[in-house]
Amino acid sequence: MVVADDDRATCDHIVGLLRARGLEVVPAYGGQKAVDAVRAHPVDLVILDVGMPGLGGIDACRVVKTITDDRFVPVILLTAHGDLSGRVQGLRTGADDHIAKPLEDAELMARVENMLRVKRAHDDVQVARSKLRHTFLHEQLKTLPDHRYFHESLERAFEAARQHLEPLACCIIAVDDFRKLAKERGPDFATEVLDGVSERLRCTIRKTDVAAQFRTAEFGLLMSNTSPARALTLADRIVTEVAYKPFDVAGESLNLQISIGVGVYPSANVRSHSELLDAASIAVTRARVAGPNRVCVVQQQGYIFRPTLPGAA
Repeated sequence: MVVADDDRATCDHIVGLLRARGLEVVPAYGGQKAVDAVRAHPVDLVILDVGMPGLGGIDACRVVKTITDDRFVPVILLTAHGDLSGRVQGLRTGADDHIAKPLEDAELMARVENMLRVKRAHDDVQVARSKLRHTFLHEQLKTLPDHRYFHESLERAFEAARQHLEPLACCIIAVDDFRKLAKERGPDFATEVLDGVSERLRCTIRKTDVAAQFRTAEFGLLMSNTSPARALTLADRIVTEVAYKPFDVAGESLNLQISIGVGVYPSANVRSHSELLDAASIAVTRARVAGPNRVCVVQQQGYIFRPTLPGAA
């Protein structure tokens, strides 16, 4: 969760209230810092003061909604008492709720809890839809195993890396704008695209690597005994093979854009296979925000890498 207010006393007070309820909160003393925090952390809720100097709460809300358009992140605006135009403009921008200052702690917590309930309900629906969509598509995919195999392989690979003190890289390869492609061209066309990506991944990775379907338009890749530099080289090769070479789908030449996130072990804050997967998930989100065909590796901090020329790997 991110709380943004240029008034430090107000910001720290809200942060203290939320942390007392056991919530993880990132304070931000300005609109731009709030946007940076949303880019850097997987968040469930953002609270923005409308009257911040520089990037105000309404503009920050607009940016937050843009960079999180692939998921639902509710935004609560803090408005001045009687500021009707600010509330209306905020709601039109995409804000999900608002609270007038001076704040009442009980009202603030009630609205936060309500937004978190809405967030959980929305995510549950999306998970159910993703499972149905994944089942439909995976039944037709021909070359890679499913997400259950990936999770089982990740757990085994992480335990082996921990025991033998060897590096392990976990990648998530996302096909950008796949939802739009499937909507415009239909499920048969979309499935053929995923089959093509699946086949190219299978032919590109090493024999020791493990690739599998992760989510509907995402693939997971495990690279045992692989340093961050080597993982970037292999990710570069995947960008070359998948993004820089067109696909022939239904007699049509199609160029895809992808994003790749890489989590590595050993690394700060990676103590389990689930934390390694979290690191890769954060990395692919950062890569997607940075632009098409980007690779982001998260170790001590995030690094953005993009092949300079096709075939540069």
